[in-house]
Amino acid sequence: MRRPPCAAFPLRPLLAGLALLPLALTAHSAGYRFGTQSAAAEGTANANAAEAADASTLFSNPAGLTRLSGWNVSGVLDRVDPKARFTDQGSTIFLPGTGLQPRPTGTVGDTTDFTKPVIVPHFYAAYRASDTLAYGLGVFVPWGTKLDYGPDWGGRYNLQKVELHSISLNPNIAWQATPALSLAGGLNLQYMQGKLRRAVPYASAYAKGLLGAAQQAAAGGAPGLALQLQQQAAQVFGNAAYDGTIAVEGKDWGLGFNLALLWEPVAGTRVGVTYRSSVSHKLKGSADWTQPANLPPEVLAAITAQPYNGTTALDHNDSDASLAVRTPESLSLHGFQQLTPTVAVMADFMWTRDSRLQQLRIDFANTTPDSITPEHWKNSTKLSVGAQWQVLPALLLRAGFSRDLSPVPSSTRSPALPDAHRSWAALGANWALSGSSSIDVSYGQVKLKDAAMNATDDAEGETPCNCSYATARGNYNTKATLFGVQFNHKF
Repeated sequence: MRRPPCAAFPLRPLLAGLALLPLALTAHSAGYRFGTQSAAAEGTANANAAEAADASTLFSNPAGLTRLSGWNVSGVLDRVDPKARFTDQGSTIFLPGTGLQPRPTGTVGDTTDFTKPVIVPHFYAAYRASDTLAYGLGVFVPWGTKLDYGPDWGGRYNLQKVELHSISLNPNIAWQATPALSLAGGLNLQYMQGKLRRAVPYASAYAKGLLGAAQQAAAGGAPGLALQLQQQAAQVFGNAAYDGTIAVEGKDWGLGFNLALLWEPVAGTRVGVTYRSSVSHKLKGSADWTQPANLPPEVLAAITAQPYNGTTALDHNDSDASLAVRTPESLSLHGFQQLTPTVAVMADFMWTRDSRLQQLRIDFANTTPDSITPEHWKNSTKLSVGAQWQVLPALLLRAGFSRDLSPVPSSTRSPALPDAHRSWAALGANWALSGSSSIDVSYGQVKLKDAAMNATDDAEGETPCNCSYATARGNYNTKATLFGVQFNHKF
């Protein structure tokens, strides 16, 4: 049977919501923050921002640099081992306006593990230049993740794989305004690089072309041919053998700032405030479309053609792509109280303006419509409490607990960020190797609330729609183990 020239029929685009920004699971911090930049802090579940005991205070409260003397350096290695599992509860793909029934894209009850352990370094250096001035430099990872669902899972048209690499260069100046009050400010030069890959259901375009040909055949008085074409369309639709892929990557440098205050009204009592600004990025890179070799030539020609009317746009040709995004600002309030010469307690409350992220919009340099992913995040909060005990002159023990509220509404939870409220229990220790060197170690267990997902790729109804009309439906179960080690040295 001769296949009809599919370019004659309005084929809807196939892809929606390319989350170039890697809004992916970081199993130890809500939203997409990396969340662990100091092993000393991790031992208290990040409650110790007002402690200011080593150079890593630059991240949590750089005003604490004035409490250090001479040169101080701290090097950190964090190992995060997430265990994240998705259980399919009926993922499907749909093709509106065709009369075709939704097709399953996965098997109910199937599970997918999509995370692996990662090791992340951080570095801090501080110098007390005078009685009132101190300088510091932090080099740390503010955001980062790596998820790989594989090519065949039920949500493959929403996401297959995503990676984020980032680094911040954060120079600071701290000023001891009075014996009790220190102030600090710094610049945050931030680099991001993201990569994403997902499947493209070209069977949808093939099936829609066949149905268009069936309509023409019926109108031309050939009902038998029309029926054959309709049956062929039903066989083609949802067939993964016609899957293609889209790979998007982008990178950018952005600039932000931070401010901090640390006040010690009486010896052993400290309160602090730290503000970190948002950073604006325009991640620029490329979009690489790959079509399967088994598509009929006329279908391939339609897919890679330029738009041919005002409402239908294909143009699945490789092109540049970009995404404008603004990371959230945060405000942290924290305190430290030395109860006895050997015991101290501490706490930290952080507010993050995650509500900046309402929608992701990918701009392709070709004529393909913008790709849209709804997020509609809420502002988030985190509360951490901790304690430490100087057991021996050379040994300090730490413990902490944190409750982190996710910014992600359940209605817009997506495979790129299957986030949920979490609890973090932590233990840590500092061992003084000498009068100038010490090692911190930390261990933590993080548990996320089980989370349901029902994410449909439909651009929230915007037209023309760069959509797959696939729904990833299921439940997430996630936990993580954290281990940190940190070497501190004074000159």
